[in-house]
Amino acid sequence: MEKPNEHHKHLRKMTGTWDFKSKFHLPSGQIIEVAGLEIAKMQPGGFWLISDYTGKYMGMPFHAHSLIGYEAHKKKYSGTWTDSFDSVLVILSGTCSKDGKTITIVGKGYAPVQKREITYKHVYETKDTNTKIYKLYYVEAEKEELIMEFTSKRRPPKLNLSSTHKDSFTHEITGPFGSAYYLDGPQQARPPEGKFKSGTRVRLIRNAGSYSVVQSETGITAHVSTAALKTINKK
Repeated sequence: MEKPNEHHKHLRKMTGTWDFKSKFHLPSGQIIEVAGLEIAKMQPGGFWLISDYTGKYMGMPFHAHSLIGYEAHKKKYSGTWTDSFDSVLVILSGTCSKDGKTITIVGKGYAPVQKREITYKHVYETKDTNTKIYKLYYVEAEKEELIMEFTSKRRPPKLNLSSTHKDSFTHEITGPFGSAYYLDGPQQARPPEGKFKSGTRVRLIRNAGSYSVVQSETGITAHVSTAALKTINKK
């Protein structure tokens, strides 16, 4: 059976619960701002990212659903987009940047406002572990018109910070330079996804020898060097 590759790991970094603020750019020049929630998860198997968006647009409920994956035999990303404002299914395909942080997929679909088929361009950009940006464009005659943009912030999970060792923060990051962290495992062949500052409190999930899996105060679950962990003394 096929196994997920590096491209699918790029998609996995986009999973989570996100609070988004969006802007709809109307043909009149008016900008409508919408806030809402995105829940993104990998389909079992690890190949497809499923995202559901909910919010309100000018008092009306807004729902959108996207599916993104990487088809290894095509060496391309594929995706679909639907929302609650029309009956259009947009089918897209494209590529990602070399660093895996920007996915661009393009496809054709019917535009109810223009009453004809046009080209849509979707751009998904991961700014950092807790921030991502989505932009939707109309493309016509090599001109791009921005029609929608989302800025999403990862919502940290609720932690039970009781006095018990199991549910509270158990360790803190030590050392003058903090500790690098890896989201998908301690893979030294690639750069880390980020760095925890010295003094960052974490909850130990699993000790895996030279590396341990921890969860930070901001909800990041990652691998760090076990040597960088200092036990928090319980009073």
